[in-house]
Amino acid sequence: MEEFNISVENRTELGSSGVRKIVREGKVPGVLYQGKESLPIEINRDELRAVLAGRVEEEIVLNVNFDGKQFKAIIKEVQREPVGGEILHVDLMPIESHNYIH
Repeated sequence: MEEFNISVENRTELGSSGVRKIVREGKVPGVLYQGKESLPIEINRDELRAVLAGRVEEEIVLNVNFDGKQFKAIIKEVQREPVGGEILHVDLMPIESHNYIH
């Protein structure tokens, strides 16, 4: 499995208008799963494109930098536009046990 470094930020802009705003800023909305709960996140679109370019998402391990914490995660799912293939949303699942949800 290939490993890549990526920075993730907590997403405070929620809902349709919030998603449109972060997309205009060059970011992709997503979620970081922890058990049955999830935390909304945002990832730089160009960083994510570089990681996904020509690769199978399920075989990628990310070294995630989130809120000053470093951990490994896998890409659980990537949602794309049906025609253009643009990344719409990404789901991450930590490999190691961490408590991100407060």
